[in-house]
Amino acid sequence: MSNLIIITSTICLFLIISCSSDLPLDEKFESKVEKEKEKKEKEKKENEQSLNKGILFLENNKKNTQVQVTASGLQYEVLRQGFGPKPGPMDRVKVHYHGTTPSGEVFDSSVDRGQPAEFGLNQVIKGWTEGLQLMSGGAKYKFYIPQELAYGANPQPGSIIEPYMPLVFEVELLEILDGPAIKNVEKAPLTSMKFDKMKHDFGNVKADTDNKTFFTVTNTGNNPLIIESVKASCGCTTPSKPEKPIMPGKSDKIEVVFHPKENQLKEQKKTVRVVANTTPGELVLNVRAFVEKK
Repeated sequence: MSNLIIITSTICLFLIISCSSDLPLDEKFESKVEKEKEKKEKEKKENEQSLNKGILFLENNKKNTQVQVTASGLQYEVLRQGFGPKPGPMDRVKVHYHGTTPSGEVFDSSVDRGQPAEFGLNQVIKGWTEGLQLMSGGAKYKFYIPQELAYGANPQPGSIIEPYMPLVFEVELLEILDGPAIKNVEKAPLTSMKFDKMKHDFGNVKADTDNKTFFTVTNTGNNPLIIESVKASCGCTTPSKPEKPIMPGKSDKIEVVFHPKENQLKEQKKTVRVVANTTPGELVLNVRAFVEKK
């Protein structure tokens, strides 16, 4: 009899549990579906708001007379003109950039890191690929990139960039890597330069020895500085010249090696002429030494 009571109790308990769990499971499923639906509707609404906000930003921005617009909708502002060749769609470039949202919130900046970036134009967003091809070496542009030329509906995970958000970049093209060299200095926009010294005295030196010094040149203008040529007044003096443009506010060095011969004893004075895209277009550096027998 006791066994029968136990079995009956167990069956009843099972039925109670089964019956009582059916409705809550259905409700939980319906609740989950409803929450998913609400989430999607919320995301859709937010995306529409972000899209409309971005369109309004670009519409207002292009009213700026300094802003130009390409056929794709890319907007840009020339902050500083460059010169020479422009990169192609497959070229690698070296740049400094500062990226913000339309409200000015920074999401990425090589300028803040203090380290220029290098990449191929086929490895970046469409707005960059198009925009960089408008620039010559040394140029600095500000790009206002529509969402369809940026990340669209799929921004980088964890980024402050929202779906359908346009992006703003200040980009300085430092160099076209492995690109053609700039040879015609007359076509480059003028700038100015300043040396840390205009003359150097080696003092007493021995014949047939190398005597080396450096002249530091700084670009004090607003356009990239191109050192076209560095020529010495005689073969005993060998100068070198910077091969790459010197950006505004930056410096580079010109090395001068004086190697006197046995027939150049006593006092020697030599000059080094530096030609660049400056006014005046030439500066003269002076070196002096008193040559003794080796």
